[in-house]
Amino acid sequence: MNPCVTTPFSYRGCDVLTLRQIDRMNDTVKGTAFRVFKRVRGELVEGQDYFVLDAHGDEPILAALHAGDAVYASSQVIVLLTQTAYARMQATANLPRS
Repeated sequence: MNPCVTTPFSYRGCDVLTLRQIDRMNDTVKGTAFRVFKRVRGELVEGQDYFVLDAHGDEPILAALHAGDAVYASSQVIVLLTQTAYARMQATANLPRS
């Protein structure tokens, strides 16, 4: 796994993006994608539309994400979003279509 700054990568058989990647793709300030995600989270299914990485169980992928600059250094929790989740976020926040 080698995440590019704005290229989706595979996780558990799904193409996903990090919140930082979404912020970059949309040229928005840090935290914008997270705030939109919080607004739509109730409409999404964890493990299907998004994944929350555990700092104690997902060390290899977390290390790769940090090395690839795909997450914010200060992030305590890493959220990976599928295309379905990203599309819902775009519809809610009027984010540009990529």
